[in-house]
Amino acid sequence: MAKVRFDKGAIKAIVTTVGDRLLSIDEEAEKFGYDERTLKRVKKSMGFHTRRVVSDPSVCTSDLCAQSAGRLFELTGVDPASIDALIMVTQTPDYRAPSTAIILQDRLGLGTGTVAFDINLGCSGFINGLYTAYAMIASGLQRVLLCVGDVASKFAYERDKVLTPLMGDAGSAILIEAEASESHFVLHSDGSGFEHLIIPAGGCRYPCSLEALEPKARPDGAVRRDVDMYMNGGEIFNFTLKAVPEMFDELFAFAGVEKERIDYFVLHQANRYILQNIAKRIGVDEERLPMKTVTEYGNQNSASIPGTINAFLHEPFSGRSLRSVFAGFGIGLSWGACLVETDGIVAPEPLIYKGAST
Repeated sequence: MAKVRFDKGAIKAIVTTVGDRLLSIDEEAEKFGYDERTLKRVKKSMGFHTRRVVSDPSVCTSDLCAQSAGRLFELTGVDPASIDALIMVTQTPDYRAPSTAIILQDRLGLGTGTVAFDINLGCSGFINGLYTAYAMIASGLQRVLLCVGDVASKFAYERDKVLTPLMGDAGSAILIEAEASESHFVLHSDGSGFEHLIIPAGGCRYPCSLEALEPKARPDGAVRRDVDMYMNGGEIFNFTLKAVPEMFDELFAFAGVEKERIDYFVLHQANRYILQNIAKRIGVDEERLPMKTVTEYGNQNSASIPGTINAFLHEPFSGRSLRSVFAGFGIGLSWGACLVETDGIVAPEPLIYKGAST
């Protein structure tokens, strides 16, 4: 079981860029075939209201992360050439090969001595990426740039009433430096449930084809292609409500910390219904466990935790020392959490993507 404690490694800055196009569920209701009753229900229970996606279909996650990283360097005064490693966590890379991180290394002006690689993860991606960054710091590196996010609108078919209303586009850049700070991580994987959240076609197992590009009506009432993401909502919900509270108990026992001493619980913003149920089970109110990201920006995948900090917690994270729990869960199936300490980090409000000028 992966339980790791670090005594070095500290988050110094978090910047998030979101899509430039604002979509409203009220405006999209007809496209998804929602009647008035269904629309009211999904807004109340799931938290569907607005989401932000990119307006230009050629924009990639790397474009959002590049804008975030550029702003991070401006705000912190950090020289890009001083970055020792660049980790890119995304399910929407620029190309199947090479790694998007290596392309970003040159684009951001990082030195050729920088180690750069991708991690293919979604919902738990920020936790796994942060763990990898802390491990690299523990090995002797001084500065790691972690980029996370997805242009999820690219794998959600426009007429899929089940998944698409949730999805938002975002890319975050996080700076981690070698500084004394205690943190604890617990990480889990269970591939037996991989089919519950999956893009079936486009890989080597099921290559892309004309058939895979054909929209089809599905048993769950959605219309999508085989190159789009499918989610078994019931299975993911049951998995989450079982795994996440148990994971918190495991983390608190490992770290020797009681939940009352945690300032904020920043969770992957899957949907409001899941977040409310988790909060109820662990006995934490919304003041300490924010839930508005999915309502205003959509599900930002691996960027949803840093995105939540920038959107709704930028003042406390920028202004004082905090002890926080971050947790991600979903695709894989994979889930992980960490308890970290931060001290007045750079955490501005989210940026809106500005396009080619960045």
